[in-house]
Amino acid sequence: MTTQTDHAYTLLRIDASAQANDASQSKKLADRFQQAWLKQHPEGQVIHHNLADMSLKHINSDFIGAMYTPEAQRNDAQKQILAESDQWVAELKNADALVISTPMYNFSIPSYLKSYLDTVTRVGETFRYGENGPEGLLNIPKVAVIMTSGGDYTQPPLDAMNFVTPYLQTVLSFNGLDNAIMIEAPGMNMGGEKQLQGLKHAEEQIDQLFNEPLNSRQSA
Repeated sequence: MTTQTDHAYTLLRIDASAQANDASQSKKLADRFQQAWLKQHPEGQVIHHNLADMSLKHINSDFIGAMYTPEAQRNDAQKQILAESDQWVAELKNADALVISTPMYNFSIPSYLKSYLDTVTRVGETFRYGENGPEGLLNIPKVAVIMTSGGDYTQPPLDAMNFVTPYLQTVLSFNGLDNAIMIEAPGMNMGGEKQLQGLKHAEEQIDQLFNEPLNSRQSA
């Protein structure tokens, strides 16, 4: 995790590619997002999680039991089980901007991104059940998801195989982040003009996000 000093704005960056930084197109696009954000907020703080380098665990019955135990009733073991999740949830609650970069792996997201999302999607913390059903509790003014894919899954009929975009839109919205901008860079393994077009389109979308200043934080 890399951190820069700031007392004003915070960008939370989540990278999910298993490839090294110089080989990952999704990470390079996230770099572009981060650089543009820091240009607007030169004293901003960046919290960066490279999920492939972290020891992420799948949630289990102990985690679920601790999560659904009221906070005041949790024992020390349950508090320890949720300690890392508590930290990550706090990061989301305090973030002014969020960027998630991910490749498409076998039509879906990498398993460690799924583990991260399972760990931070918590009743009473990031969502709650109200009279009309679930209500998202997170409030991050600027949210972007950058997704790269080897082929082009943005057009019929192959778009039916894209389970990345609809899943991430759903889980983010469920937690209150229905303002997420989806940026897709298709054709990364197709080479030539197709790859260049995919990268250029994604870069232009990122640049457009910073034509206007970051909105001030809204009250939850």
